[in-house]
Amino acid sequence: MPIVHLEPRDLSPLQAQQMIDFLNRATSAQQLARDIEFPGEPDIGIRLGQRLLDARAALGGAFTAVTQVRAVRLIGPDRFTEICIAALGFAPERWVELFHAGSPGFESTESGLALALDVRPQPAWLGQPLALTLRVADAGGTPRAGVAVTLQTGSGTLVWMYGFTRVEGQAITVQSGADGTAEIELVRAPSEPLSDVQQAALDTAFAALDASAPDPMKREADFRALAGLYLLERSYNLRRAIDIHVRDRREAMLASINPGTWRFAWPVDSVLIQADALAAGGGGNTVARAVRTVEWKNWVGAWLEFFADALREGAGLDAKFGQALGRAGSAEVLVDLLGQAQRFVADQSGRTAQWLGQKTIDAAVAKVVSSDLDNVAPAARVAVLTQFEVAAREVSPTALGSFTLVRNTRKELLGSVAAVDALSLERLNRAEALVAQVDTKAARVEALAVEVQRASTKVGNDVTRFNTDITRFNTDLADFNRSRPGVVGVTPGVIGITPVSPGVIGITPGVVSPGVVSPGVVSPGVVIAPTSP
Repeated sequence: MPIVHLEPRDLSPLQAQQMIDFLNRATSAQQLARDIEFPGEPDIGIRLGQRLLDARAALGGAFTAVTQVRAVRLIGPDRFTEICIAALGFAPERWVELFHAGSPGFESTESGLALALDVRPQPAWLGQPLALTLRVADAGGTPRAGVAVTLQTGSGTLVWMYGFTRVEGQAITVQSGADGTAEIELVRAPSEPLSDVQQAALDTAFAALDASAPDPMKREADFRALAGLYLLERSYNLRRAIDIHVRDRREAMLASINPGTWRFAWPVDSVLIQADALAAGGGGNTVARAVRTVEWKNWVGAWLEFFADALREGAGLDAKFGQALGRAGSAEVLVDLLGQAQRFVADQSGRTAQWLGQKTIDAAVAKVVSSDLDNVAPAARVAVLTQFEVAAREVSPTALGSFTLVRNTRKELLGSVAAVDALSLERLNRAEALVAQVDTKAARVEALAVEVQRASTKVGNDVTRFNTDITRFNTDLADFNRSRPGVVGVTPGVIGITPVSPGVIGITPGVVSPGVVSPGVVSPGVVIAPTSP
């Protein structure tokens, strides 16, 4: 049965460039699914088309080699050949015959089966999906198509793409293709699944790292280079992917009590994969079996230690803190020290860099606190020894921590107290002025009251004297009437002095008219009676 596949080495440089240009021109997954179509056979489809676009984006926006295309997950021999055929303009119908010997899905009559599992890459880096190739052949080595094989894994998820169908789980059943193979992917996702773009960025970064090194020290230069790539502004998706893996192991590795141990040996995660070819009649009977152990090297601890070394060397916090202490005559020595730490943390991109930045600050602060501070001013030395270590633990990219909060609160409180004092003083001055005005007016009222009382007493005396004079006049008038004949008449009138209100005396006007004196006639006069005071 003819089985033909193309590999990157089968293409000439001109053909390889033609294939790269074909993929770099693609604008959508739908376009790739339309351009790479094989009648009657599962081909690229939209999902794998999108996977190709994600891998291209992770490479900076363009493929530069056909080996990059072959390395994309789930792009096995069949689909790589299909891409080559579409890119080079070959006739798909002819290649269907070569793939399937003119009869896709045929069943061989040969007896006896053998299974084999190929895994790449192996060993792998933690976070890398593994590409599994299941090979089914008969006893004579001829590939067998259409054989149902059940695969199971002790950890992670197996993924099998068949045309537009996606089958996944810890145990799945697949069918061998026309060449007797099936391409499966084993994914061990972190606690927060990565997006396709983030996974592609992580795969691209790890593709340049050789996982065969016996210990992490052999990869120090590569890990430092990965740290530099992590910090680049354009490496947003790579940072997110790495941060998720680091967060899952933060307590065990980032907060480890014995730092420095992770760089000497690889922690290895291993998983057993088993494939069973089932009998045609079903019933769970196994005709053939393949077992394979796969490994992932845990890079997180070693990379964190090399990354921390690079951060510490680039930060120069020991020298900056020393310079700040040299200016310690200022009362703002803590602000100066914490400002240096805050600027260092703010310069870091990504959560991992910030976490490591805090550890770098802690180490530098501990060195300052335990150092000889005899040359530092006493007040500044007390502030550093009692507050610096605690305050530095809460430094963030946007704040100096609790020290800033307490300091600002103290300033605000002092400002509020000063404002209240100013307001209270102003109101006190106004109250004192009002009291002075009241006292002045009260003194004036009191003086007026004395004058009124004096005037009232005088008026009372005058009224008494007037009444005495009236009484004397009436007596004299009576005596006069008795002593001389004639008439003395006084037209009745009223002369009265009437008190109107306390302290005020009013005189009611009256008329006193001289009487008519007629000889020999004396008419009784009118006696004017004195009024009461």
